[in-house]
Amino acid sequence: MNAVDPGKSPEPALRVAVAETADEREACYRLRYRIYVDEMGKRPAAADHTRKSYSDSHDKKATLLYVSDGNEVVASVRNTWGATALPVEYVERYDLEGVLAAVPKQELMFSSYLNVAPEWRQTRAMGLALEAAYRHIRTNGAWMTFVQGNPALVPMYERMGFRRFRPNITDPDFGLRLPMALVADDVQHLSRVHSPFARFAADYTNDARHAQWFAQTFSAYAQPSIARLMGTDEFLRYVAERMYTDENLLFRGVDKDDIDKIVQSGVILRARGGEPIVRTGDPGTEMFTVLSGAAEVRKRAKSGQTVVLQTLGKGHIFGEMALLSPHRRTADVVALNDVELLMLSKDFFEKLMTTAPVAAGRMLWNLAVTLCDRLHVTTDSLVAEGPAS
Repeated sequence: MNAVDPGKSPEPALRVAVAETADEREACYRLRYRIYVDEMGKRPAAADHTRKSYSDSHDKKATLLYVSDGNEVVASVRNTWGATALPVEYVERYDLEGVLAAVPKQELMFSSYLNVAPEWRQTRAMGLALEAAYRHIRTNGAWMTFVQGNPALVPMYERMGFRRFRPNITDPDFGLRLPMALVADDVQHLSRVHSPFARFAADYTNDARHAQWFAQTFSAYAQPSIARLMGTDEFLRYVAERMYTDENLLFRGVDKDDIDKIVQSGVILRARGGEPIVRTGDPGTEMFTVLSGAAEVRKRAKSGQTVVLQTLGKGHIFGEMALLSPHRRTADVVALNDVELLMLSKDFFEKLMTTAPVAAGRMLWNLAVTLCDRLHVTTDSLVAEGPAS
């Protein structure tokens, strides 16, 4: 008999299944509502707040895979197979006309709504859901699946083997999203990034031509954005060329060795001119520092006109309120040209206060100075406008 740690309860047996009945599907919808509405503060139009359930029109033709502890659904993911349903919305969102000219629709899958209950995130539940989704893709003969990635989850998606392949998009319910694709039989790439899917791929027939086609077709976008995939030295060199100057407001007074450790936890986010990066009213827990390019901070006035509050260039930061308060975004930020950003999360800052309190304190001081400067700008703007009539 194996010994059991008396301080921990053994993890209950988990079951993976396809949601076949109305009750099973409804349980997945309730978990989805809990994550997106209750936890993340999103406000999707299709959510049913009375029943605390969230489903949309695409669920009817999709496969819902779920993980259960025997009493409730603790994780779920949705796969939509191209042979069963290929909504015009998906074709437009992912700009798939060129893809469909080269790849039969039955070889495509669309994955979405990967949800894990908070109390189950340190267990096997997510791994089981991901394995079920991957095996469902391969069993149906598909070799490429698409997601629209939350910027904060890009590191997770890239570690799974997903790569960006199109410009960023703005979802009406969820804001900035990054179209990403997984070539499910690109064993070389899956192994290189240490994807959990690499070992599952051995159970299926893999065609190296798929990886070659993807690399040739989407070379302009498939750049890694985290230190683990770029390599620590290359990542630091890349960021250093763009950031280690007196222009960077966030890192003023911070020791360079500490900066190196900090930026390794960041994500490089790229946007093209005209693309929104942050929208007024969106929830968020990330802040950004500009590595290259320029962006505008915009606010819609009561008159309906759009007012430019600030132009951001290299070294400027925005979104810092998300680290300090639970309030939603208070302005739009739009890329003026091709822009690169380093994104840091609230979770990272909370850990930093324990692991490097001196560096964290200096950075928080820099954020406070930035907020004071912005308050002065806002006050001067209000005074210039005069009293409301």
